[in-house]
Amino acid sequence: MQKEVKKMEFYSEQIRFMCKYKLETTDAVDELKTKKLREKQIILNKRNKLYYHRNKCNNEEDKDSITKDIILVTDMLKKVKKEIKLCDVIYNNAPEMKQQIKEVEDKELEKEQKQKRKTKSYEL
Repeated sequence: MQKEVKKMEFYSEQIRFMCKYKLETTDAVDELKTKKLREKQIILNKRNKLYYHRNKCNNEEDKDSITKDIILVTDMLKKVKKEIKLCDVIYNNAPEMKQQIKEVEDKELEKEQKQKRKTKSYEL
């Protein structure tokens, strides 16, 4: 039961992510991933500079302040990495999703055809 709940939460997270960024095509997902990779690199550079400044700093108060900044930047980095991972998952699952949608549409069409056959047989 827990597996299914986790899976449902993961799918829900994917859907919210897709809605947040209005992702409708795999090209849009790829563009977003490229943008997030650039953003990740900028954040990494910023964090590295903060590490460098902290190591060169002699004042303990300044070191504490820089450490807090590093923690904030690291949190930003975690969010961007998670979004990159979601882009990968969505991009890789796109063919499977298309197949599932096609199967559901086919079943719906089949149900409609059965209903039409039943109503025709009643009319005769």
